[in-house]
Amino acid sequence: MNEIEAKAKLKNREAVMNRLKEMGLEIPATKSQNDTIFWPNDIKDPAGRLFGRNFLRIREQKIGDKKKFIFTIKKSLENQLDSVEKEVEIKEEDIPTMFSIFELLGFYHFTTVEKERINANIGDIEICIDEVTDLGSFVELEKFGEDGEAENIHRELEAMFEKLGIKKEDYVYHGYDILMYNAKNDKS
Repeated sequence: MNEIEAKAKLKNREAVMNRLKEMGLEIPATKSQNDTIFWPNDIKDPAGRLFGRNFLRIREQKIGDKKKFIFTIKKSLENQLDSVEKEVEIKEEDIPTMFSIFELLGFYHFTTVEKERINANIGDIEICIDEVTDLGSFVELEKFGEDGEAENIHRELEAMFEKLGIKKEDYVYHGYDILMYNAKNDKS
């Protein structure tokens, strides 16, 4: 299964939250997520070709007093928001060893992304409302599909954006790691 995403910058977070409530969604508690992202050593600038390459992430997630740690490997497919992804929960005490393994495998610490996230689902579409440190408010829509379904899923996600009042001009075509890199390096 491939994860297909669509992302947009939110100009009015409260309006989108209200629209979700009008659609009958219960808004759950916020999760804190701290993502440490590793890139292959031979890619220093996100302007390079990223598709078909593996990227690694360790996520620390907190919901109230509960903490969990998740290792993810992603391989970008057609664009940065379409990927094959595998995840496994890990123990906190294993993280330093994993970071060392990443370096031995030829990966380096690219960036860290901190965010507050609210998740909800409409059918098989996951809606994520994110407040990302140093970047602002975003909405992500995620759906899983088979090879060859990305185009149809993107149309479905764009239709959901339309229902939420989000315009194409607000779409974002990069992950938070590249957005963070661009912000820190004054690139757009």
